Amino acid sequence: YESGMDAASNLAASGRRCSVVSSTAYWRVATEDPSTELAPYTAERVRAACASPTPPRLLAPLRVFAVERAGRGDAGGYVVRARWGPPAEHAGGEYRAPLQPASAAEEAPAEGSEVSLCTPQPPVLCAGFEGSVLSGVAKGLFEWGAKKEKGNQDEGPGEGGEGGEGKETGGEEKDGAAAGCAEGAPLLTEQDESTKTPGLFLVGPAVRHGELSFCFVYKFRQRFGIVADAIARGLGRDTKEAVEECREMNMFLDDFECCKAACGESC
Repeated sequence: YESGMDAASNLAASGRRCSVVSSTAYWRVATEDPSTELAPYTAERVRAACASPTPPRLLAPLRVFAVERAGRGDAGGYVVRARWGPPAEHAGGEYRAPLQPASAAEEAPAEGSEVSLCTPQPPVLCAGFEGSVLSGVAKGLFEWGAKKEKGNQDEGPGEGGEGGEGKETGGEEKDGAAAGCAEGAPLLTEQDESTKTPGLFLVGPAVRHGELSFCFVYKFRQRFGIVADAIARGLGRDTKEAVEECREMNMFLDDFECCKAACGESC
């Protein structure tokens, strides 16, 4: 979702009008988990964009289901078709008031109703990427949590050169029994080892455990020591002293109870 708001703020700063179509109104979201809300710098830029002579039109909850050419070639422009989702309230947080753009005053149509947005420019998709594990050669070496049938947070494009927005998973669950962020993600043991392929470990932003997401570097780097410890112990090495050193530097995160406010659900 950062990329969509980045595109919108830059277009507004350049005097261009645009619309952002998002499944979630991230410009209003404020949570304890910094990975589930806009970065402070991004939020500041969006506020400035909304106060500019060409404020972006921020529309949510909308899910794009089709992008069509309005005529022959690029000359006819494009039509972005989207469907309204259920209304959602975002209370804001202790240190950040939710943004209320002018477009928020527009009354959202009933859930399930459709809207067509016309743009002379090719819409910009800012929904991120499929993920290196899901699209890579190691996909078959992991078990996967059952994917959500609906309500995921894929984001779509909007009108007038707009950005849509958006934002693989741990836990011991198998055979589609995963919950929370584990849905549609690789299943891991408590040592971040594949539940399907012994000796294969996963590190990086794809690591998730149940409702906990380790998508940011300051989160997933705390799991590096877990993997190193498991591999070293598997080779018969004594890791007690090294583990204690990592703990003193807060770089050995094996107690999930202490990080629920910092690593919460962001799927």
